[in-house]
Amino acid sequence: MKGGEIIPLEELNLPFLSEEHRLLRSAIREFAEKEIIPTALERDKNSDIQGTVKIFKKLAKLGYAGIRIPEEYGGQGMDMYSEIILMEELGYADPSVAVTMLIHTGAAAACIYQLAPEELKQRYLPTIAKGEKILAFAMTEDEIPGSWSSYMKTTAKLEGDKYILNGRKAFITNAGIADLFVVFARLDQEKPDHKGIGIFLVEKEFPGVSFESEEPALGIKAASWGTVSFNNCEVPKENLIMEPPKAFAAAMNLFNQERMENPSVCNGIATRALDESVGFLSQRKDPRSGKSFIEGYQSLQFKIAEMYALIRASRLGVWHAAYLLENGHPYVKEVSAAKFFANEAVRKVCSDAVQLHGGYGYSAALIVEKLLRDGMFGGIAGGTLEALKLRTIREILREKGISRK
Repeated sequence: MKGGEIIPLEELNLPFLSEEHRLLRSAIREFAEKEIIPTALERDKNSDIQGTVKIFKKLAKLGYAGIRIPEEYGGQGMDMYSEIILMEELGYADPSVAVTMLIHTGAAAACIYQLAPEELKQRYLPTIAKGEKILAFAMTEDEIPGSWSSYMKTTAKLEGDKYILNGRKAFITNAGIADLFVVFARLDQEKPDHKGIGIFLVEKEFPGVSFESEEPALGIKAASWGTVSFNNCEVPKENLIMEPPKAFAAAMNLFNQERMENPSVCNGIATRALDESVGFLSQRKDPRSGKSFIEGYQSLQFKIAEMYALIRASRLGVWHAAYLLENGHPYVKEVSAAKFFANEAVRKVCSDAVQLHGGYGYSAALIVEKLLRDGMFGGIAGGTLEALKLRTIREILREKGISRK
């Protein structure tokens, strides 16, 4: 961005954020300005996944890979507010880095430190917190729609002191770079729904694990996203994180918490698109008046104001959901609404940014077309827009005592 003096991700002055939170944001932003933003476009053009891994490792040395892992396991033990700050700032800097970190610090790590037996926590969490082992979350299958993952076909059978896993997981973020996979598989074959599913922690070196390929993607091209197969994969009995019938439901409850991260990345992306647009319009001159476009065209001012309002509303929605979570209040309705709102907002804001840039917006020489492509991910991953709208209305009707037929 050239031109206007824009401060990214303005402080919302939320009363529940401490000085520690503000220092955290400042530290991540300083790192991002030096280590992430300068290489984001080039890594995207070259699909430079290993370049993103190097940045992940640098972030890990600063403690961010274990941001919410409890301190007794080597993590930082921070709160959801800190996670949101991390995701907003990384989303602003480069969504490829943000998504790589999101999968590691989000639901995958939470399944271990909240659901796993103590022995498993002690054995794996210290290296996860240091970023020495990268996590992936393996639930989705190519033959089963993601919103119906409870009907997954991947199986696990206990044979002696090992589980034997067979199946194929598709569209898995971090698939090609992960050292550890949190894998969902059907352990009870008599129960075809969620009650038959267990959760396993699988090392990439276990016999039968194979990474097939990276999936060519519309956006977030510098992050790993692909298919992993488990062919008679041998998993030690003690690597069962949680058994059926409670495992899948417990994981779904965790997802409601982790759904605050996805929209936070989107809000970072949208804020970057806004700032790029203000900077660009401040630089472009009307040859007739000599004024900048942002000064001379009220219609463009209106568009910027609308973009700003969408982003502010979206950020406040996520932060409100996080406040409810951190203070023990019901939050599922709010986080579901926040996620679909943020994902619709980022698509609108980034599309407007491309239009405001004219030909430069359509050009791959500037970052706004990348932001538009990257901003599409969140309305599909971690719960589609449509699924989250259904969850929101279900919660609204439940609160009002109305049955949904």
